[in-house]
Amino acid sequence: MSFKIAYEFDDKNVFVRDSVIFPSFSHVTDDGKEFNDYDDAKKHQRELFPLEEVIDLEYLNDSEEVKEGEEGEMQAKTMLVEPPAMPEILTKEIFVLPENCTWTAAPNPSNNAVWDSKKQKWVNGSMPDMIPPTPSELELLKVEMESAKQDAVELREILLDIVTDNLE
Repeated sequence: MSFKIAYEFDDKNVFVRDSVIFPSFSHVTDDGKEFNDYDDAKKHQRELFPLEEVIDLEYLNDSEEVKEGEEGEMQAKTMLVEPPAMPEILTKEIFVLPENCTWTAAPNPSNNAVWDSKKQKWVNGSMPDMIPPTPSELELLKVEMESAKQDAVELREILLDIVTDNLE
C-alpha cells in the first residue's frame, strides 16, 4: 500500500510533526466517470459493455448419430456470448493534504523549522547549543573502579613474570 508523508506546522508556521497519509481511491470507468465505490463503477461499466450478447447460429447437424448416406439436418440455436474485450476499471489514488501541512520534507534536525509560504520551503530555526553531557558522580566512580581493577590485573601479571623468571 502506498503512502505519503505530510509535514505539519502550527499557526506560527513552526514545524510540529510529520504524519503518514494514506490515499483514498477513485475508480474510473471507460467513459471517464469516477466512482468512490468499486461496485458502482463495475455496475456502470457493465451498462456500457453488456456482458451478454444474443447470437443466432445455424449449423448442419452431421454427427455420428446420422446414418450413413443420409444428410444431416440444419439446426438453429441461440447463444449468449460475452463481449470479446471489456476494458478494465482504472483505480486512481488521491492523496488529500491536511490543513497546515506540506509535502515538502522538513529539515533534519528540524530545530523549530518555520514554513515560509512565499518561498514554499522550510527555513531552519536556530541551532541549539550543543553542551556535551557531563557524567554523574556514580559514573565517575565506576570508571575509577574499573581503572583500579585493570591496574591490579597488570600488576599481578608483572609479578607473575618476575616470579616465573626467577624460578627458571
